[in-house]
Amino acid sequence: MLYYEPFTVRKLSIMTKPVKTAARLQDVSPSGLREFFEIGAKLESQGMDVISLGIGDLDLPLPPFLSDAIAEAFAKGQTHYSSNAGIIELRQAIADRYVDTYKIEYNPQEVLVTCGALEGLLDTMLALVNPGDRVLVQDPAFGYFSNQAKIAGADVELIPMTPDFDLDVDAYRKTIEANPPQIVIINSPCNPTGSVASRKNVKEVVELAREYDSILLSDECYEFLRYDGHKHTCAAEFNRDNVIIVNSFSKTFAMTGLRLGYIIAPTHLMRPIYQVHQYNTACAPTPIQVGATKTLNNPKAFKGIIGHHRAVLDDRRKVAIECIKPLKGFKLTYEPVAGFYLFPNVEQTGMTGPEFAITLLEETGVIVVPGDQFGIAFPNNIRISVGSAPPNRIREAASRITTFLEKRSEG
Repeated sequence: MLYYEPFTVRKLSIMTKPVKTAARLQDVSPSGLREFFEIGAKLESQGMDVISLGIGDLDLPLPPFLSDAIAEAFAKGQTHYSSNAGIIELRQAIADRYVDTYKIEYNPQEVLVTCGALEGLLDTMLALVNPGDRVLVQDPAFGYFSNQAKIAGADVELIPMTPDFDLDVDAYRKTIEANPPQIVIINSPCNPTGSVASRKNVKEVVELAREYDSILLSDECYEFLRYDGHKHTCAAEFNRDNVIIVNSFSKTFAMTGLRLGYIIAPTHLMRPIYQVHQYNTACAPTPIQVGATKTLNNPKAFKGIIGHHRAVLDDRRKVAIECIKPLKGFKLTYEPVAGFYLFPNVEQTGMTGPEFAITLLEETGVIVVPGDQFGIAFPNNIRISVGSAPPNRIREAASRITTFLEKRSEG
């Protein structure tokens, strides 16, 4: 018979000395987006029907072709380490796509597979930015750009977009000529605006960066989610020598939780990024890499997935525009043509973006994200995401917002 000694319960001493935080985090803001989701989860636990128009995610299922390819990889035991850079078949397929689509020649050694675009962005900042270097970021833009640059020690300067959410070439020229930055970050199609930068303006900003020996980093994760015939411009079309492309399979294949992205860059820029990547993560998940490879190499499946996702999201976009544009106090002067976001101004409701977002959530259970999470140029805007909201939920959210605004006007 076995006998076990009872566990001894000991009172642990509590650390009273404050933890010394790394100086690199001094100017890095905690994600305000998560605060709204946490409040929403709390309200939901209390029985409120919460409608999330906040999260930049998709509620679409994993495409069957991709799901089967991943399952097959598991069944075959393809669950071990791959090369740090990613399996050669996937890197070749990515390189081939850029030749076919944009006529830009890359070899597989200039492609790095990452655990989502976010890993690629942070690897790039840590590899190429020294403390005190300047990094320019378009405003508005995904807040992680600025904060990842700050983690690397950069001094970040925000460059406001034009009123119709295009790149403001004159603003870039003035800033770059006065003090050339280490990196210029642009994002098209844009989160949170749903805009697509004009080809002319992308070209001019790329050429400005080249003229002043700055690196141009282009986040193109929403490349395939475009509507009404709008075309995507790849920044490397105008100069591959100082351009880094960051992209992801997350939005294209509705696989945000599977974490698969990639970087494309010339060898002299890729080498230091790869060095950081080696010590950041061993490799992206091998079965997911295998699934993505098979999907990229099957044009029928690839185009079918993109076409289906685009059609579903386009329908939601149109419903959202129809419902949001007439709301009292809302100004939707720009109708999005890409992604799954709207970025209306709510100043005429008498509230700032943050005030509107938190009050709306607490009183109606509808989650939106205030514009100050994406920069400082449009603080009275809010981001509305329809990626995880089918048309009936979009209409219900608009109805609640209407009632919310009517009550405030009466009060």
